[in-house]
Amino acid sequence: MKKYLKLNTKKGKKNLLIILGFISVLGITGFFIYQTNKPIFQYNYIEDTFEDQIPFIFPAGWISLVNPWNVKVVYDGGNKVMEVKSSTTDVTEVTRRFKKASNGVIECKVKMLDIDGRFVIHMTQLDREYNPYDDIIIAFLDGGIYVIGEDNIIASVSGDSWAMDEQGLEDSVPLMMYTINLWYTIRIEFNRERFLLTINGNYLGDFDYPKYNTPYFTAIYFVSFMTSQIFRFYVDNVKITIIQSVDYIHPANIILLVIVPISAIGFYMLYKRRRR
Repeated sequence: MKKYLKLNTKKGKKNLLIILGFISVLGITGFFIYQTNKPIFQYNYIEDTFEDQIPFIFPAGWISLVNPWNVKVVYDGGNKVMEVKSSTTDVTEVTRRFKKASNGVIECKVKMLDIDGRFVIHMTQLDREYNPYDDIIIAFLDGGIYVIGEDNIIASVSGDSWAMDEQGLEDSVPLMMYTINLWYTIRIEFNRERFLLTINGNYLGDFDYPKYNTPYFTAIYFVSFMTSQIFRFYVDNVKITIIQSVDYIHPANIILLVIVPISAIGFYMLYKRRRR
């Protein structure tokens, strides 16, 4: 009997350690997910000058699901900036998330380093992959700057993807021309009906969204085109000001709020049952 009780006590301690370990892993995971999404919850102003970032690695606070190894912090003169390098097999994209906003201001500086480079600044909701018709898309193509309208969007037959009509844009008149190796300061003021675009202090106009008024914005993307030649562009001084936010809780945090206590209770009940 004593031997049985001793074995049972050892088994109980082992089960308890497993439970505590599992809860610790969930807690740590939840903490890191929360920290990653913290700007979505708290901040009405986000600024990244990249000066506090670690050079030559992917910048903290940003996300990339396509070619993240082509994005890193580098030096431009004595300043740190974010470098985005294109690929010959796919696009390269990097994004900064922010609180869901129906009214706000986005500012950034961009510099193209190669004459054949092509990239877009893309502001979007959570449906970026299949619905660009209420987005803000500003394209830098072969020396010209364009705002993407409905006529420049090619939707797939199934409606679950889209592309940009690059040739149609090149055949049209750009808003302004740009030169490589020069910084351009972009300012976008947006609300639900339209947005105002200013570049280097020059007002370029008020623009309607391609097809529908936007309910909100929640991310800014910098996306290089896939071309036959590799090119690079720099991004710096990204500033996001939320004037009017929309109530929103990131789904990952809701899931964690449910999973963590349920898992803890479940494992505790299992532990108590085994002890009996």
